[in-house]
Amino acid sequence: MIHTIDPRQKRLFDPFDGLFTDTGLKILQNGWQGAFRTIFLEKMPVNALAKNFSKHFGAPTKELYAMAGLVFIADFFGWTNQQAFHNFQFNYDLKFALNVEPSYDISLRSLERYQQLFREDDLAADLFAGLTTLLAEILELNVARQRLDSTHIFSHMARFGRIRLMAVAVKRFLTQLQRHEKADFDALPDDFRSRYATSESRLFADSKTAEACDKNRQQAAEDMQLLIARFENRKQIASRTSFKSLVAIFNQQCEVVEKKVKIRTSVGGNCIQNPSDLDASYDAHKGPGYQVQISETCSDQNEVQLITAMIPQTACEHDADAVGPVLDLLEESGFMPSELLADTAYAGDENVQLAELRGVELVGPVPGRSPEVDSEALTLDDFAYNETTGVVDACPMGHVPGKSERDAEKQKTRVEMSAVFCASCPLVAKCPVQRRKGHYVLEFTDQQRRTAARRAEQETEVFRDRYRKRSGIESTNSGLKNRLGLGRLRVRGRGSVFRVIQHKLAGWNLLRGSASAKLRAVVAQRMSEMCPWYENRQLRQLFAHLFRVRLGFWKSAVSDLRVIGSKRQFRHI
Repeated sequence: MIHTIDPRQKRLFDPFDGLFTDTGLKILQNGWQGAFRTIFLEKMPVNALAKNFSKHFGAPTKELYAMAGLVFIADFFGWTNQQAFHNFQFNYDLKFALNVEPSYDISLRSLERYQQLFREDDLAADLFAGLTTLLAEILELNVARQRLDSTHIFSHMARFGRIRLMAVAVKRFLTQLQRHEKADFDALPDDFRSRYATSESRLFADSKTAEACDKNRQQAAEDMQLLIARFENRKQIASRTSFKSLVAIFNQQCEVVEKKVKIRTSVGGNCIQNPSDLDASYDAHKGPGYQVQISETCSDQNEVQLITAMIPQTACEHDADAVGPVLDLLEESGFMPSELLADTAYAGDENVQLAELRGVELVGPVPGRSPEVDSEALTLDDFAYNETTGVVDACPMGHVPGKSERDAEKQKTRVEMSAVFCASCPLVAKCPVQRRKGHYVLEFTDQQRRTAARRAEQETEVFRDRYRKRSGIESTNSGLKNRLGLGRLRVRGRGSVFRVIQHKLAGWNLLRGSASAKLRAVVAQRMSEMCPWYENRQLRQLFAHLFRVRLGFWKSAVSDLRVIGSKRQFRHI
């Protein structure tokens, strides 16, 4: 049966009043604990979580608001399951935040079960969206100006080279084969089994020279091919995860040419990095793992800046492909900006046009190197271009072209200048026009014209002042890694990694919001509404004392009844 306690339910007095001093309660109220208890706890995805349980049958569940909150907070702080269980048992500020009685108890298995439900139902994304929307309303967040960036994340796995990757895949399959199919394992050649009998860290340990590396890499590839050929038609063995990962790694790292195994020269970034985390991919600059795209407000009108959108990804995803999905997410959540600051990787011409169609100005440096030309040379931006007709009205010297036409299908413009003007023009040496058969011709595409205009704009002081705000998101990335441990997670696998990323970013918004005077005022009001006697210390102490006396009376009465019952039972025997 489903067991929930509405966090908005009012209390006659707070059960934590006897545990903390007034100073302690004030600290909790102004910290993340008070904000979480009074505002965010009610936004936990309890309705989605409750769908996994029956309303009328079975034992009562754990209190769902508290369990959902515990899963979130454990991921937020990067606790292991054992640490989360320990903190729940002994840290009363955690129970204060979760709005449960100090004596409330759970088991470690219960925590693992609810973590699994979060992962299977993808509840972390809904939790992030709900908390962010609520915070934006309370803080009256201005989302018109935002900045976009990504940050790399390592999951809980070792970094493998190609030799060790293939060797570990073989060893783990052999371990499962020996455990479940002993006869098939014993039938393998003795030298084959002895080669992988050592520990994973010592496999092909002699790979210290280039020649030894090539030899061992080829040996591991041939061993993989032997196992695949031997067991691919054995359904019971081929269905095992260790065999499937072995096949996937072989197909990514090797190829068969004329019945001989060859190591691929390049495999790209979208490939397995470790058999322990089959979803992690590779980025050439930052290494194996995952990444997350982050959009954050950067308006001067905001008391604090919040993360408005995030998209967790594997490491091989390119930043340039993230602009469209991020804008979709911002529009869906109601946080669509009018200006989005991003670095060079995002600011390609296609993305600028995509954002413009959606009413967003994407501001960022033009990708690629600037043409190495004289600083005084003329560019396409110096020509008088008519945005309405798509043709050039005049050259930098003010001369009207003899002919100017635009091919709308190819998005290309051709300009022919009169030789009379160009031949005697003092700027002809610095002009991009080219002389062809007695004519001076200039041809350019719409993209080239837009790029030239953007290059000219980014050299201005106005652009630098406008773009300066983008660097603030680097501070957010650093804070997420240094304060919340986002740089290296304690989990692996796509489902767990994405869940922890989403919870950590939601927790970052919680910390940011807790530092806001507006949110603190709302928390203080909610605390007084939840407990009518909260502001009066004497009344709180009086009711807490009466409660303890009353509770002590009933405990004493129950104890006496148990003693009487045991004596009666003894006399009867």
